[in-house]
Amino acid sequence: MCYQVVERYSVCRCLYYKHAIDPCAAHGQRGHIVQEKTVLVGYACASHSSHRPEAVFDLQNAGVLPDSGYASGTYPSARR
Repeated sequence: MCYQVVERYSVCRCLYYKHAIDPCAAHGQRGHIVQEKTVLVGYACASHSSHRPEAVFDLQNAGVLPDSGYASGTYPSARR
């Protein structure tokens, strides 16, 4: 089965990036389908994050970044 990875923002589900199709041996044959695999990235796109007042955080006092929850660095509580 052919797969295509599609990256979407985790909150609004807008398209972030659509990867090329990873073809299998049956690619191009009649009735063969391409299955999409969705990967959630970031938080919200620029269009949707600017219209959401609750998405604005005071980052110095919040302690965490307003993202999808994937750790991208050291949090203040983990510093020594």
